[in-house]
Amino acid sequence: MKKELQLLKQEQKHLQIISDFAVDLLTINQLDKILWHLAKNVVANLGFEDVVIYLADNSQKNLHQQSAFGNKSTITDQLLAPISIAFGEGVVGKAAQNKKAQLISDTRQCDYYIIDDRTRLSELAVPILLNKKVIGVIDSEHSQVNFFTPEHQRTIIAIASIAATKISQTQAIIELQSTIKQLEYSSKIQDTLFDIAELIFSTDSLESFYKNLHTCIGRLTYANNFYIALSTDNGDSLDVPYFADELDTLPNNFYFPLNSKIPSITAYVVNNKKPLLAYEKDIQLLITQKKIRIIGSLPKGWLGVPFYSKNLTGIVVVQSYSDHYVFHEKDKQLLIFVAKHIRNAIERMQNKADMRFLALHDPLTKLPNRLLFTDRLEQAMIKSKRNKNKGLAVLFLDLDKFKNVNDTFGHYVGDQLLISVAKTIGDCLRQSDTLCRLGGDEFAILIENITTLSAIKKIADEIIKRVQTPLVIDDFEITTSTSVGVTYYQAEKANADDLLKQADEAMYSAKLHGRNQVIYYDSENMSEHSASHRIERDFLSALEADQLFFQFQPIVNLESQHIIAGEALIRWQHPELGLIAPDKFINELEHLSLIHHLDIYVLNHAINFLSKHQPILPLDFRLHINISGRGFNSPKLLKIIKSTTEQIRANLCLEITEQSMVDDVVTTKSSIDHYAQMGVTIALDDFGTGYSSLNYLDKFTFDELKIDQTFIKDSDRNDDADIILQTIIYLAKSLDIRTTAEGIETAQQLASLKLMQCNAGQGFYFSRPVSEQQLLTWLKNTPAKIKKS
Repeated sequence: MKKELQLLKQEQKHLQIISDFAVDLLTINQLDKILWHLAKNVVANLGFEDVVIYLADNSQKNLHQQSAFGNKSTITDQLLAPISIAFGEGVVGKAAQNKKAQLISDTRQCDYYIIDDRTRLSELAVPILLNKKVIGVIDSEHSQVNFFTPEHQRTIIAIASIAATKISQTQAIIELQSTIKQLEYSSKIQDTLFDIAELIFSTDSLESFYKNLHTCIGRLTYANNFYIALSTDNGDSLDVPYFADELDTLPNNFYFPLNSKIPSITAYVVNNKKPLLAYEKDIQLLITQKKIRIIGSLPKGWLGVPFYSKNLTGIVVVQSYSDHYVFHEKDKQLLIFVAKHIRNAIERMQNKADMRFLALHDPLTKLPNRLLFTDRLEQAMIKSKRNKNKGLAVLFLDLDKFKNVNDTFGHYVGDQLLISVAKTIGDCLRQSDTLCRLGGDEFAILIENITTLSAIKKIADEIIKRVQTPLVIDDFEITTSTSVGVTYYQAEKANADDLLKQADEAMYSAKLHGRNQVIYYDSENMSEHSASHRIERDFLSALEADQLFFQFQPIVNLESQHIIAGEALIRWQHPELGLIAPDKFINELEHLSLIHHLDIYVLNHAINFLSKHQPILPLDFRLHINISGRGFNSPKLLKIIKSTTEQIRANLCLEITEQSMVDDVVTTKSSIDHYAQMGVTIALDDFGTGYSSLNYLDKFTFDELKIDQTFIKDSDRNDDADIILQTIIYLAKSLDIRTTAEGIETAQQLASLKLMQCNAGQGFYFSRPVSEQQLLTWLKNTPAKIKKS
């Protein structure tokens, strides 16, 4: 026990060193200070005798000593007798060449050990990597044999990962500063660069940004004829967002194809990835050789510089039609330098525009979201009040039985269906109409300048008809339908929220009357059927009629792929509306203070399941149930669990979210302690979606972390997400908390999580939610294992 406590204290100390280092780097901006701080105040704090930090040169062939702790350093941060080591040479060079840590327990047994200042008996060398590029190496030696441990290695790897980004950024800044100083017109260039950088903050649109950018370039070189071309999303052509020319104009929606047999001079340069300075005779020769073609007037001089990054490909071009100005090599070098900053500025402006777009649009369908829709609706209502002869209508649409699509075919197919339906609906509308996605499978439409209900009916009927058309998505034929509610406004006393609620009421009535139809709002007939009233009335009836039931999603040990647990997911089989997904009623139950009824219902059914099937359940099997914050702290819930047997309590896992803890931290902590004493497992669900999740690991005692599926999805395409995921798993492991990954959908995700030593997982890769009978069939196998087809 004493040894375990010592190990835990050591892990906590290492975590603190890592955390402090990350914070320290926020205020250190000089490369030498970063490297000396890393050696003397970070790595040295782990108790190492000798530390040396190496940096790799640009050739990626040699490593050079930069800072140290121990015999190689002085009090005044001077390096004594610094040496260089080639990649592959010695323990340090091996770490750089293989891009893997080297832990040498006894250097006397290592035939490639290199003696620097004196012989030591153990060595640990960890490469500093960024995007698989070697930045440097952290090398530590000790006079004792077997001094360095795997825990030391993991800690240094974490420190190296943090240091890599900061060192790389600082080196980039140093390189930029050095380049600027070498240019002949450094003052003029710097002023222009600052102006370009300032454009990001001083312009509100891409159009004005490009105009001002043109002005900036005109201060550096002749730019009467100037344009920028950027690669399209599919990468097969170049779009021209800005074009200024003395002789030519470009038609709307003009593109430079990149894959033409004889490309334009612009596409030719982008494809070759090399800047081009060409005069009229050079251009004529390229045309004769059929290497390029000229679109528009033939220039006397043409200068184009392509630029590239992970997310952006493009080119900046200046040209001259007169002999009065001839471009020179210095113009080329100048534009090459400035093009990097143009690329950065364009990327940031595009990101800025994307952020504004995302703030007002749905990221999946790219339709306006509720915020933008409400604003447009309010503006339309103001116009309608001015012109009382013309009204407006709001349509509220909900896809019928959309949840079945997600459950049957997966969320990817569901998302593609939403995108296709959005396009189908949009094709039924006029250009002046607004279609928005409110969330989930709900859409709203604003129709302006109408005088009769027949005009609305024509549009609504066309939507109903066209949405029913079968779609083929991912080789599945999907057929859906929609229920539509309509409300009509003509300078009445109502606000935007009122109209949306009225349309929602009418849509709900359409579902009650059999779906796949249009219902028009009638205040007299619908006023008594408010959404909240319906939910309250129907839900309490559902509890009495036992309309709620469980589906189970298996939780699998990632190493053995055996079923070790199951999450009970509540479903509502409404007698009129069919199967209702939890996201359709749980939030409303919270709002109506009815959620505790659902918690008790879920707990009782979970206990009944465990009692009924205990003879065939593995002893260590756990049934996970989701409990609200209010229910979790309910004395009634605690009393029910107390009344059960020890084995049932051992088989039970309560899942709570961060949000449910925020409302009453003190009571939640006390509840966790009580449940733990009874042997009930506690899991923190959707870990990582809140802003304070890490803080709660210190305040509460959890048995398990369920890592939110967004991290699993992002890890496939985002290295940063992969690092975060690894850090979460490592942190949980250091705190003796099991980890379960939610939303595993691919073999690649499974393989990555196994490498990260994540304990368990659930998701469509293993199984969609299944019936009670299917879960029991799997559990009858010992050990239980899902047989994938």
